[in-house]
Amino acid sequence: MSILIGHPTGNPNSYNAALAYFEAGLLECFCVGWMPARRTVDALKRFPLLRSAAGRLERRQFPPLAHAPKCQGRIGEFFRLLRRLAGMDGLHVADDGNRWLMRTMTRECQRPAVTAVHAYEDCSLWQFTEAKRLGKACVYDLPTCYYPEWERVQAELQQKYSDWIEPEGFPAVHDRRLQQKREEMMLADLVVVASGYVEATIREHCPDKEIVRAPYGVDVEFWTPPPAAKSSQPLRFIYAGQVSLRKGIPWLLDAWTKADLRDAELELVGSWALAEGKRSSLPPGVRWIPPCSPQALRDRYWQSDVLVFPSFSDGFGLVLLEAMACGLPVIASERSIGPEIVTSGCGFLTRPGDLDRLVELLRWFNNHRDDLPAMRREARSQAARCTWDNYRSLVARAALKFV
Repeated sequence: MSILIGHPTGNPNSYNAALAYFEAGLLECFCVGWMPARRTVDALKRFPLLRSAAGRLERRQFPPLAHAPKCQGRIGEFFRLLRRLAGMDGLHVADDGNRWLMRTMTRECQRPAVTAVHAYEDCSLWQFTEAKRLGKACVYDLPTCYYPEWERVQAELQQKYSDWIEPEGFPAVHDRRLQQKREEMMLADLVVVASGYVEATIREHCPDKEIVRAPYGVDVEFWTPPPAAKSSQPLRFIYAGQVSLRKGIPWLLDAWTKADLRDAELELVGSWALAEGKRSSLPPGVRWIPPCSPQALRDRYWQSDVLVFPSFSDGFGLVLLEAMACGLPVIASERSIGPEIVTSGCGFLTRPGDLDRLVELLRWFNNHRDDLPAMRREARSQAARCTWDNYRSLVARAALKFV
């Protein structure tokens, strides 16, 4: 008996889910676009035009799976990566990767030893259908809220923040794709989620679905407090992640303007996904930083005082754990992992869209700078409780029921 697992590009949670099965002796194969070896990345870096692609591929390395059985689509994934770097339609490229994964897992699912298939939203349907035909179990990994919840939130945001959206608006999710999400959920024997928020969105529509909650972890050896204390001035708030409507950036900037803080700054770190005109008219004290490497992001955490994570809808919010592991107190959205990890000693929660509450919290930190050292210690302590070991244990234990 064994488990087939796959993800189109690979990310920390899919790597650790695969590792959970590998450590338990249950992994049949990990299907992933490309997990390049160190020597491959180093070779690509020698070519100036490929250095950006090499940098993205470098983030896909995961040494604990170096000797695990894998099925990769290196050539196709390399060309998809080049298309992304060339600015081609991201959704089309992602769909192409999803279809590769579904085709590959549908084929590999036919291995006699496979007794369960573990896959992710938007790239599970074909292999789940085949697994059901063969009498094998389906484990559905849902890293974000169930789609009806996002449809509701998206409609509200489009109405309230229409001037923040590019002329083409939100990428359209066609009926075919929505039907795929419904069918994937229907076929699932077990759903893996990372937060209570995601679980609640499933329970609302599928109350009888079997769900296991497995919170993600954080590498506390990499995400560490700064080697030296930060200078006291100015007070720096930081946001990390896609700079988008879904992540609550317009709400944050409205609150920043209303808070009118003195001797304080706000950095927005991540890819810009809002109307271009808004980027040239940021409020005083705010600056945008393009996406950066994990090492560079850690350096920015070290020069910051508070993480603000105002997402309108987020399945988890791994940056919360990373920032807290670096000793940052946080202001976190209730629609994230925030309610499960943020205590009164290391930060505060806010209901998405509550402008007055967010203004109040920004001002609180500005007026209580002497409380930051103690909050830093508590933030680090809370983050250290969230381990990938625990995540892997929960995933493997839940899946064993279906293997």
